[in-house]
Amino acid sequence: MTNFVLKNSYLHGFSTFVPLPAPNSILFGTSTSKVLVSSRQGSVGLSVTDKQLIKVRFCAVESKQEALLQTQMGEWEDPDDGSGSEYDDDDDDDEEGEVKENDLDFESDWEEERSGIGAAASGDAATTISKYEEDLLKEVEQLLEPEEREILNQNATPNLGKISTAKWRPLQTLTLSMQIRYMDMLLDGGLDIDSVDKDGLTALHKAIIGKKEAVISHLLRKGANPHVKDGDGATPLHYAVQVGAMQSVKLLIKYNVDVNVVDNEGWTPLHIAIQSRNRDIAKVLLINGADKSRKTKDGKTALDMSLCYGRDFKSYDLAKLLKILPVE
Repeated sequence: MTNFVLKNSYLHGFSTFVPLPAPNSILFGTSTSKVLVSSRQGSVGLSVTDKQLIKVRFCAVESKQEALLQTQMGEWEDPDDGSGSEYDDDDDDDEEGEVKENDLDFESDWEEERSGIGAAASGDAATTISKYEEDLLKEVEQLLEPEEREILNQNATPNLGKISTAKWRPLQTLTLSMQIRYMDMLLDGGLDIDSVDKDGLTALHKAIIGKKEAVISHLLRKGANPHVKDGDGATPLHYAVQVGAMQSVKLLIKYNVDVNVVDNEGWTPLHIAIQSRNRDIAKVLLINGADKSRKTKDGKTALDMSLCYGRDFKSYDLAKLLKILPVE
């Protein structure tokens, strides 16, 4: 490890003194990274100009600031004053061997120290959170009125009946706000993952409507039914097509949903893709077995719908797609 000690606007630690680029500051680094350490009123600031991993320790010793720098590069670059480097090629070759040798020791020391610091930080964080929770509990109990404390005591475990309506279901609300941790708490407490609101929408329906990709994947892994229909007979695939969520469409197909499923009006996901003029999703559906000959209850095929928008490029593009796919 190289020690750099700040004294009177000069940097010690090398064979020569290097004038600082600004009062009470140190510029050091490599050809790929530069670090500016500045001293001001007993504190040391650090600015890193790229993502190079640099580990710096600071300690204040009376009127001087000491920065202990460890990097994997190990080379010194003069402050950029417009002149060339004072080191010649031979010196660089010699230093390269030293750097490689030092790198081995550095990585070993760093990994060992990082493990220790990580474990200590984890323990400190847990202690801090625990202390915060204790303090918060005491503070809230002091703030609550007697009747409010009684409500809290009666609901030591979640009481969903008191925080639900036919329209506003906790699981659906948490789904749209992406509160996965609290969703799992409800599910672990016995809540049906496919429970519906007054419109027949499950949490999976809601997640797809809100295009919450992470929640969609989580619900499917937890066992949510990808085939469930809402009050109008629409499945999660219908909604994924409607909102243009390509990744959700592909994910649901991987879960073996029926690409030709119909709602109460006889609409398939392909009908909705054409209505929304989404060529890419229509193509995915056709490639995965969508039946373009299916008719709605009023007798319209997907091709009929594509021609209802009039004579424009998109209409022709969709019509061509429906005529040539799937390839026999």
